[in-house]
Amino acid sequence: MFSRFFVCYNRFMKFFKKVLVLILILIGVIGVIGEIGGRWEGKPAFTKVPAGKQEIKEKVLKFAVMSDIHSDWENFRKALEKAKGETGDKSFVIITGDITTIGKKDEFLKAKEILNKSGIKYFVIPGNHDIWLGRKIKEDIFGEVFGKSFQSFKIDGYKFILVNNGDDIGGIGGVRSFGGESQKEWLIKETEECLKLYCLVFMHMPLNHPSSIHVMGEGSETVALEAKYLIELFKKNKVKEIFAGHLHYSSSYLFGGLRTNIVGAITAERNIQSPKFMEVITKGEVLEKNEVFITN
Repeated sequence: MFSRFFVCYNRFMKFFKKVLVLILILIGVIGVIGEIGGRWEGKPAFTKVPAGKQEIKEKVLKFAVMSDIHSDWENFRKALEKAKGETGDKSFVIITGDITTIGKKDEFLKAKEILNKSGIKYFVIPGNHDIWLGRKIKEDIFGEVFGKSFQSFKIDGYKFILVNNGDDIGGIGGVRSFGGESQKEWLIKETEECLKLYCLVFMHMPLNHPSSIHVMGEGSETVALEAKYLIELFKKNKVKEIFAGHLHYSSSYLFGGLRTNIVGAITAERNIQSPKFMEVITKGEVLEKNEVFITN
């Protein structure tokens, strides 16, 4: 009787092992199918997005960053033509200041005319040259032509924050929106979202530099303190990179805990490099940055 029991038991265990193996194989097949399915959808299968952080789409986004035109309209037209050819009709260009020489209204109107005729979407913030005349006669000439001097927008999980730090005497403290909100108050609220989104910040003057003194606050201790405040604010809220102009040459550096990209200048005058702008291509959390020269 016992021998018969052991025979039955051995047969049962063999059957059980076969069933277990089949179950494990089935689980493995389901996992592979899920992984392939996830790749077809453009994202890894079974990957959880960390709480509080939005997922960046894999769609490639291209845009151009230009600076320091200084009323060189010939080079400006060429740059916009190249930018449209590089980035395509559905992209945009961000101009980080000094589009004019002294900020006269006819200069702004000419720049706007060229931008509108280019057919490419654009965003403009003022530089120190752009506010020179307006500050002298106490008028917002830039605002009369281009409207907002600071703003933000979002595309495909990226947030773009455009800062007006062109006033090298008054700083950002006195800059207000049309609704009366100070730029400093606005920045505090805008950058809080950078803990969840991939944020890129654009301004005219760099906040710091490893070797140049031509940075925000170079001529004002009060403005220099504002620059230090912005550095800590951007670091605290995990801003990814900064794009700036003002220096008339291109470079990229990690300094003070922030990655900064100087995009070069469009103008042919007072330019120690060939006139150029920067093309940026987003690939997830990686930015590909290319110098685009206006003349070959």
